[in-house]
Amino acid sequence: MTATSANPEKRTLADEAYTELKSRIMRSELTPGAKLSIDGLAKQLAFSQTPIREALARLESEGLLARRPLSGYTVEPLLSAAEFADLFEIRMMLEPRAARRAAERGLLEVPSDFAATAGRKTDPTGAARSRAAIAPAATPGLSADEANALLAAALTPDPGADKLLFTEADARFHNAVAAMSGSGQLAKAIRRLDTHLHLHRAYIEPESIGETEVEHLAVANAIIARQPAAAEAAMRTHLERSRTRHQPAFEAARTEPAPKPKRARASR
Repeated sequence: MTATSANPEKRTLADEAYTELKSRIMRSELTPGAKLSIDGLAKQLAFSQTPIREALARLESEGLLARRPLSGYTVEPLLSAAEFADLFEIRMMLEPRAARRAAERGLLEVPSDFAATAGRKTDPTGAARSRAAIAPAATPGLSADEANALLAAALTPDPGADKLLFTEADARFHNAVAAMSGSGQLAKAIRRLDTHLHLHRAYIEPESIGETEVEHLAVANAIIARQPAAAEAAMRTHLERSRTRHQPAFEAARTEPAPKPKRARASR
Protein backbone atom coordinates (compact mmCIF):
# COMPACT_ATOMS: atom_id res chain seq x y z
CA MET A 1 0.00 0.00 0.00
CA THR A 2 1.37 3.41 -0.92
CA ALA A 3 1.61 6.34 1.44
CA THR A 4 -1.00 8.14 -0.58
CA SER A 5 -3.55 5.37 -0.21
CA ALA A 6 -2.83 4.96 3.49
CA ASN A 7 -3.36 8.61 4.41
CA PRO A 8 -7.16 8.74 3.86
CA GLU A 9 -7.64 5.79 6.26
CA LYS A 10 -5.46 7.44 8.88
CA ARG A 11 -7.34 10.72 8.55
CA THR A 12 -10.67 8.95 8.80
CA LEU A 13 -9.78 7.30 12.10
CA ALA A 14 -8.45 10.57 13.50
CA ASP A 15 -11.62 12.34 12.39
CA GLU A 16 -13.78 9.69 14.06
CA ALA A 17 -11.81 10.00 17.29
CA TYR A 18 -12.05 13.80 17.12
CA THR A 19 -15.82 13.71 16.54
CA GLU A 20 -16.41 11.26 19.38
CA LEU A 21 -14.25 13.15 21.87
CA LYS A 22 -15.70 16.53 20.93
CA SER A 23 -19.21 15.15 21.30
CA ARG A 24 -18.38 13.85 24.78
CA ILE A 25 -16.89 17.19 25.80
CA MET A 26 -19.92 19.06 24.48
CA ARG A 27 -22.30 16.81 26.41
CA SER A 28 -20.15 17.06 29.57
CA GLU A 29 -19.47 13.33 29.49
CA LEU A 30 -15.87 14.50 29.69
CA THR A 31 -16.35 17.12 32.37
CA PRO A 32 -14.62 20.52 32.55
CA GLY A 33 -11.27 20.15 34.29
CA ALA A 34 -11.11 16.38 33.74
CA LYS A 35 -7.69 14.89 33.03
CA LEU A 36 -7.45 12.80 29.88
CA SER A 37 -5.14 9.85 29.36
CA ILE A 38 -4.20 8.88 25.82
CA ASP A 39 -3.89 5.24 26.80
CA GLY A 40 -7.16 5.34 28.76
CA LEU A 41 -9.10 6.97 25.92
CA ALA A 42 -7.65 4.55 23.40
CA LYS A 43 -8.90 1.60 25.47
CA GLN A 44 -12.27 3.17 26.26
CA LEU A 45 -13.05 4.17 22.67
CA ALA A 46 -11.33 1.16 21.06
CA PHE A 47 -8.97 3.26 18.93
CA SER A 48 -5.22 3.00 18.61
CA GLN A 49 -3.20 5.75 20.30
CA THR A 50 -2.24 7.53 17.06
CA PRO A 51 -5.72 8.82 16.08
CA ILE A 52 -6.36 9.68 19.74
CA ARG A 53 -3.21 11.82 19.81
CA GLU A 54 -4.21 13.58 16.61
CA ALA A 55 -7.74 14.19 17.89
CA LEU A 56 -6.49 15.61 21.19
CA ALA A 57 -4.08 17.94 19.39
CA ARG A 58 -6.93 19.18 17.20
CA LEU A 59 -9.18 19.79 20.19
CA GLU A 60 -6.35 21.65 21.91
CA SER A 61 -5.98 23.90 18.85
CA GLU A 62 -9.70 24.71 19.13
CA GLY A 63 -9.35 25.65 22.77
CA LEU A 64 -11.47 22.81 24.17
CA LEU A 65 -8.49 21.10 25.79
CA ALA A 66 -5.35 22.35 27.52
CA ARG A 67 -2.01 20.55 27.53
CA ARG A 68 0.14 20.97 30.61
CA PRO A 69 3.70 19.75 31.21
CA LEU A 70 3.90 16.34 32.87
CA SER A 71 0.12 16.12 33.31
CA GLY A 72 -1.15 15.61 29.77
CA TYR A 73 -4.45 17.00 28.52
CA THR A 74 -7.33 18.40 30.56
CA VAL A 75 -10.77 19.60 29.48
CA GLU A 76 -10.91 23.39 29.65
CA PRO A 77 -12.99 24.62 32.61
CA LEU A 78 -16.23 26.52 32.15
CA LEU A 79 -16.08 30.30 32.13
CA SER A 80 -16.63 32.20 35.35
CA ALA A 81 -19.28 34.93 35.44
CA ALA A 82 -16.61 37.60 35.02
CA GLU A 83 -15.00 35.72 32.12
CA PHE A 84 -18.39 35.33 30.43
CA ALA A 85 -18.97 39.10 30.62
CA ASP A 86 -15.46 39.80 29.36
CA LEU A 87 -15.89 37.38 26.48
CA PHE A 88 -18.89 39.21 25.08
CA GLU A 89 -17.30 42.58 25.66
CA ILE A 90 -14.31 41.54 23.58
CA ARG A 91 -16.51 39.98 20.91
CA MET A 92 -18.42 43.27 20.68
CA MET A 93 -15.12 45.01 19.97
CA LEU A 94 -13.94 42.59 17.30
CA GLU A 95 -16.83 41.00 15.42
CA PRO A 96 -18.78 44.10 14.32
CA ARG A 97 -15.49 45.45 12.98
CA ALA A 98 -14.90 42.19 11.12
CA ALA A 99 -18.37 42.39 9.55
CA ARG A 100 -17.76 45.99 8.46
CA ARG A 101 -14.43 45.07 6.89
CA ALA A 102 -15.99 42.11 5.11
CA ALA A 103 -18.61 44.40 3.56
CA GLU A 104 -15.94 46.90 2.55
CA ARG A 105 -13.91 44.39 0.60
CA GLY A 106 -14.39 44.38 -3.16
CA LEU A 107 -13.92 40.62 -3.44
CA LEU A 108 -14.65 38.37 -0.51
CA GLU A 109 -12.35 35.44 0.04
CA VAL A 110 -14.61 32.57 1.04
CA PRO A 111 -13.07 29.48 2.70
CA SER A 112 -12.96 26.52 0.31
CA ASP A 113 -15.29 24.31 2.38
CA PHE A 114 -18.21 26.74 2.10
CA ALA A 115 -19.57 25.23 -1.10
CA ALA A 116 -20.34 21.97 0.70
CA THR A 117 -22.80 23.75 3.01
CA ALA A 118 -24.85 25.39 0.25
CA GLY A 119 -27.52 22.68 0.06
CA ARG A 120 -28.06 22.23 3.80
CA LYS A 121 -31.69 22.44 4.93
CA THR A 122 -33.26 23.90 8.06
CA ASP A 123 -36.83 23.90 9.35
CA PRO A 124 -39.55 24.58 6.71
CA THR A 125 -39.88 28.26 7.63
CA GLY A 126 -36.14 28.79 7.75
CA ALA A 127 -35.60 26.94 4.47
CA ALA A 128 -38.09 29.16 2.66
CA ARG A 129 -36.59 32.30 4.15
CA SER A 130 -33.08 31.21 3.19
CA ARG A 131 -34.00 30.39 -0.40
CA ALA A 132 -35.56 33.82 -0.76
CA ALA A 133 -32.40 35.43 0.52
CA ILE A 134 -30.16 33.51 -1.86
CA ALA A 135 -32.17 34.33 -4.97
CA PRO A 136 -30.98 37.92 -5.72
CA ALA A 137 -27.97 38.32 -7.98
CA ALA A 138 -24.68 39.14 -6.31
CA THR A 139 -23.43 42.72 -6.34
CA PRO A 140 -20.33 43.68 -8.37
CA GLY A 141 -17.19 42.19 -6.87
CA LEU A 142 -19.01 39.29 -5.22
CA SER A 143 -19.80 36.20 -7.26
CA ALA A 144 -23.11 34.36 -6.99
CA ASP A 145 -21.29 31.31 -5.63
CA GLU A 146 -19.65 33.38 -2.90
CA ALA A 147 -22.95 35.01 -1.97
CA ASN A 148 -24.71 31.66 -1.84
CA ALA A 149 -21.91 30.16 0.24
CA LEU A 150 -22.09 32.97 2.79
CA LEU A 151 -25.86 32.69 3.05
CA ALA A 152 -25.61 28.91 3.40
CA ALA A 153 -23.13 29.36 6.23
CA ALA A 154 -25.67 31.62 7.96
CA LEU A 155 -28.23 28.80 8.21
CA THR A 156 -28.80 26.81 11.37
CA PRO A 157 -29.99 23.18 11.72
CA ASP A 158 -33.49 22.13 12.70
CA PRO A 159 -34.36 23.21 16.28
CA GLY A 160 -34.71 19.55 17.26
CA ALA A 161 -31.32 18.55 15.88
CA ASP A 162 -28.31 17.60 17.97
CA LYS A 163 -26.95 20.68 19.76
CA LEU A 164 -23.50 19.83 18.45
CA LEU A 165 -24.74 20.60 14.92
CA PHE A 166 -25.91 24.03 16.09
CA THR A 167 -22.59 24.66 17.77
CA GLU A 168 -20.69 23.85 14.59
CA ALA A 169 -23.03 25.87 12.37
CA ASP A 170 -22.89 28.94 14.60
CA ALA A 171 -19.10 28.81 14.83
CA ARG A 172 -18.82 28.28 11.07
CA PHE A 173 -20.72 31.49 10.31
CA HIS A 174 -18.80 33.66 12.75
CA ASN A 175 -15.50 32.25 11.54
CA ALA A 176 -16.56 32.84 7.93
CA VAL A 177 -17.29 36.51 8.53
CA ALA A 178 -14.01 36.83 10.40
CA ALA A 179 -12.13 35.25 7.51
CA MET A 180 -13.80 37.63 5.08
CA SER A 181 -12.49 40.61 7.03
CA GLY A 182 -9.17 40.18 5.28
CA SER A 183 -7.25 40.29 8.57
CA GLY A 184 -5.63 37.01 9.56
CA GLN A 185 -4.96 38.24 13.08
CA LEU A 186 -8.54 39.42 13.56
CA ALA A 187 -9.88 36.11 12.26
CA LYS A 188 -7.58 34.13 14.56
CA ALA A 189 -8.63 36.15 17.61
CA ILE A 190 -12.33 35.64 16.85
CA ARG A 191 -11.90 31.90 16.35
CA ARG A 192 -10.22 31.56 19.73
CA LEU A 193 -12.93 33.57 21.48
CA ASP A 194 -15.70 31.58 19.85
CA THR A 195 -14.36 28.32 21.24
CA HIS A 196 -15.22 29.28 24.80
CA LEU A 197 -18.94 29.34 23.98
CA HIS A 198 -18.99 25.72 22.76
CA LEU A 199 -20.04 24.18 26.06
CA HIS A 200 -22.64 26.83 26.80
CA ARG A 201 -24.25 26.50 23.36
CA ALA A 202 -25.19 22.95 24.30
CA TYR A 203 -27.75 24.43 26.73
CA ILE A 204 -29.36 26.83 24.24
CA GLU A 205 -33.15 26.50 23.95
CA PRO A 206 -34.52 25.29 20.56
CA GLU A 207 -36.37 28.54 19.81
CA SER A 208 -33.08 30.42 20.00
CA ILE A 209 -31.76 28.50 17.01
CA GLY A 210 -34.30 30.05 14.63
CA GLU A 211 -33.63 33.51 16.04
CA THR A 212 -29.92 33.01 15.45
CA GLU A 213 -30.50 32.15 11.79
CA VAL A 214 -32.52 35.32 11.17
CA GLU A 215 -29.75 37.42 12.70
CA HIS A 216 -27.03 35.61 10.74
CA LEU A 217 -28.89 36.25 7.50
CA ALA A 218 -29.19 39.95 8.32
CA VAL A 219 -25.40 40.14 8.68
CA ALA A 220 -24.80 38.10 5.55
CA ASN A 221 -27.16 40.15 3.39
CA ALA A 222 -25.55 43.40 4.53
CA ILE A 223 -22.11 42.03 3.62
CA ILE A 224 -23.33 40.86 0.22
CA ALA A 225 -24.94 44.25 -0.43
CA ARG A 226 -21.61 45.87 0.51
CA GLN A 227 -23.18 48.00 3.24
CA PRO A 228 -20.45 48.31 5.91
CA ALA A 229 -22.48 50.29 8.46
CA ALA A 230 -25.43 47.91 8.16
CA ALA A 231 -23.20 44.84 8.47
CA GLU A 232 -21.54 46.26 11.57
CA ALA A 233 -24.89 47.16 13.15
CA ALA A 234 -26.41 43.77 12.32
CA MET A 235 -23.49 41.92 13.90
CA ARG A 236 -23.68 44.15 16.99
CA THR A 237 -27.40 43.46 17.34
CA HIS A 238 -26.79 39.74 16.91
CA LEU A 239 -24.14 39.69 19.63
CA GLU A 240 -26.32 41.68 22.04
CA ARG A 241 -29.19 39.25 21.55
CA SER A 242 -26.83 36.29 21.68
CA ARG A 243 -25.51 37.45 25.04
CA THR A 244 -29.08 37.58 26.36
CA ARG A 245 -29.78 34.07 25.04
CA HIS A 246 -26.51 32.67 26.37
CA GLN A 247 -26.94 34.02 29.90
CA PRO A 248 -29.40 31.34 31.08
CA ALA A 249 -27.47 28.73 29.10
CA PHE A 250 -24.30 29.84 30.85
CA GLU A 251 -25.95 29.59 34.26
CA ALA A 252 -27.39 26.16 33.44
CA ALA A 253 -24.00 24.86 32.33
CA ARG A 254 -22.49 25.85 35.67
CA THR A 255 -25.27 24.45 37.87
CA GLU A 256 -26.54 21.27 36.19
CA PRO A 257 -24.83 18.02 37.22
CA ALA A 258 -22.72 16.34 34.56
CA PRO A 259 -24.35 13.29 32.92
CA LYS A 260 -22.91 9.84 33.44
CA PRO A 261 -20.41 8.71 30.78
CA LYS A 262 -21.67 6.44 28.04
CA ARG A 263 -20.20 3.04 27.42
CA ALA A 264 -17.42 2.79 24.85
CA ARG A 265 -18.31 1.97 21.29
CA ALA A 266 -17.41 -1.25 19.49
CA SER A 267 -13.84 -1.94 18.44
CA ARG A 268 -12.43 -0.63 15.18
